[in-house]
Amino acid sequence: MSTSGPAEEEGDTPRVAEARRRAAQREHRQSARMHLALWVVMGLIVGFAVPGRPRLGFTGEGLGISLALAGCLVPLSLAALDREPRSQSGTAVLPLIVGVSGNVLAVLRPTLLMEIPVATAVAMLFARLRPRTALLLAAPLVVAIAVITTTSAPSGISLQAGLSSVLLCVVLGASYVFSRQARLGQNRTELLLAELEDSREAEARAAAVAERTRIARELHDVLAQSLSALSVQLEGARKLAERDQVDPALHRLIVRGGELTREGLSDARRAVAALRGDDVPTLDQLTALVDRCRRDLGLPIALSVTGEPRQLTPDANLALYRGVQEALTNAARYAPGSPTAVLLRYTAEGTTLTVTDQGRPAARRADGDDGNGSGNGDDSGNGFGEGSVAAARAWTGGGNGLRGMRERIERVGGRTHAGPQGRGWNVEMEIPG
Repeated sequence: MSTSGPAEEEGDTPRVAEARRRAAQREHRQSARMHLALWVVMGLIVGFAVPGRPRLGFTGEGLGISLALAGCLVPLSLAALDREPRSQSGTAVLPLIVGVSGNVLAVLRPTLLMEIPVATAVAMLFARLRPRTALLLAAPLVVAIAVITTTSAPSGISLQAGLSSVLLCVVLGASYVFSRQARLGQNRTELLLAELEDSREAEARAAAVAERTRIARELHDVLAQSLSALSVQLEGARKLAERDQVDPALHRLIVRGGELTREGLSDARRAVAALRGDDVPTLDQLTALVDRCRRDLGLPIALSVTGEPRQLTPDANLALYRGVQEALTNAARYAPGSPTAVLLRYTAEGTTLTVTDQGRPAARRADGDDGNGSGNGDDSGNGFGEGSVAAARAWTGGGNGLRGMRERIERVGGRTHAGPQGRGWNVEMEIPG
């Protein structure tokens, strides 16, 4: 027997959907218990109604008993097999047929526990309908069986027989009322708790956004002022260098320092915007990032993309972008000038980004590099020297090393692997899905 439960709605959060799923499971378990009880009731009805006289037949009282027995068993079988009508009016039809047939059977075949069909019909009404509606429909059935059992019982126990019939119907009806109300109450409570937890999470997110906005505003004020002032000072130093005709190498350093300052200011503004939730770097900007690395870090980088691009979440995009930035910075620090490959792969299993260089032997990389700038930067004899290493240290990068990269990737459900590969170093980041 089915009863109405909270159906899943479009737009439900996972927590609310889980609460609705548990409610549906409780409803299913209650229906399964009711179905089992109906089969037991049908067995009792057959056991008490079939034996004795008059027997079942197709004429006279036998026909009446056969029809009354069928009126009890057929609706109960439909309910036990969950083949009952789903409409509100149809929900009451089967119990009423069982109740009326049970009263007729009690008149034609007075036997022990003749009130069982009527009591079962009362229980079905209270299990399916609102208490007031069920009471209005069940009252005539209960009165009828009480009168029948009272008149058919021996004179000495007629009153007790009538009262026992009424009591059985009342107990079964009340049991199902309380059971149904308890289940619905638990459903409502769990649903409200799920909505409350979602509301608290939304409030926490809103508070976090407000705090991030405040921090972003403070960072913007500090960085904009300091980097802008530094840019002005470097521009003045460049003009003085041109006027005094200083060494060309010094002039190039001043010019490049001004460019890096302006780029750093631009990156700082982007970071502040990301902190405020306005904008975050994405993999669409990977080509621009590689071009900047080629120019600033002196790395011969080859970028390749395979597979069908997919839309990633902002957090996943940012994690992969910052991971590549950090990996390229480390490659410039510890293997300046080494040919470096950046491979972005879209597969059915997920999105993978791999950064591989062909630099110094793996043993030297492993000794000095924990991914956070602890290497010694000794790159003599490779054709690039200390200038590229200094540029890598001054370049923006991720700033957190492999540890920060790993934490950022893990926060979005991904995983990282970093280690030696031949004479170079390999960093692989993967976002499933």
